[in-house]
Amino acid sequence: MRRGPAITALAALAISLTACGSADTPPGGVATGGLQAKPADLSGMNNYFISNNDQMGWFVTDADGLPLYRYDKDVPKPSKSNCEGECAKAWKPVLADKTPMATGVDPISMGVLTRPDGTKQLTIAGYPQYTYAEDKVAGDMKGQGKGGVWFVTAPNGAKITGGKAQNNSSKSSSTPSTSPTGTGQTPSSAPPPAAPGY
Repeated sequence: MRRGPAITALAALAISLTACGSADTPPGGVATGGLQAKPADLSGMNNYFISNNDQMGWFVTDADGLPLYRYDKDVPKPSKSNCEGECAKAWKPVLADKTPMATGVDPISMGVLTRPDGTKQLTIAGYPQYTYAEDKVAGDMKGQGKGGVWFVTAPNGAKITGGKAQNNSSKSSSTPSTSPTGTGQTPSSAPPPAAPGY
């Protein structure tokens, strides 16, 4: 006998819930006030990323997928670029006129230096960063090992030579250059290491 009113109440609830829904209303109804998610505004930042390939392992790129390079003749402490004039036309300083943000790079290692012309340049682990004018599309690394002093930058700021990130000491500048497509270094058959997490 008591089930009749309970079933009637459930039926009324089901009808009212069905009446509330429509094809024009998102699940849960329309939000009226309260917190609403907004997309992140990254327009005030310079964005950088990390990428991985068999020859180089993990390395840093700009927003277009072009690798960032460091120059052995630069000084990390305090940060100083020794690439000016004609050098800076071939090796374009990575500008940091906005806050630098890099997915996969420790934010503590990132900095900004002011060049003699007043422009701001990104540094990683103290080393000024550059892109190479002959790299045109993501995946190009035509500057790797150039002159034995230009090397792709690892996420920790170290230079990458022969498929391995080298430390930041001055001794490593004498390491011979190795082309990423050369036959002198055979990629390991082991899977690439997991992406650095920061």
